[in-house]
Amino acid sequence: MDLVPEPKIICAALKACRRLNDFALAVRFIECIRDKGGPYAAQIYPYILQEIRPILDDLGISTPEELGYDKPELAYPEIHEM
Repeated sequence: MDLVPEPKIICAALKACRRLNDFALAVRFIECIRDKGGPYAAQIYPYILQEIRPILDDLGISTPEELGYDKPELAYPEIHEM
């Protein structure tokens, strides 16, 4: 089953990313957690962030929203919207 992992498992994965000193992997992992929520991401993702916030602050890892990765930077408008 492809479910969202528990906050305890997410914290262990983030600690492993920090141990490897791989910041990009940690941010991509958090993005994957958000995407795994599917249609319920609006309810699941804030709960997950609330539960893992102490670990994020302790390890110095920023969320994709804090980094500005939730919005496209150089997106072109759709041709049909012009």
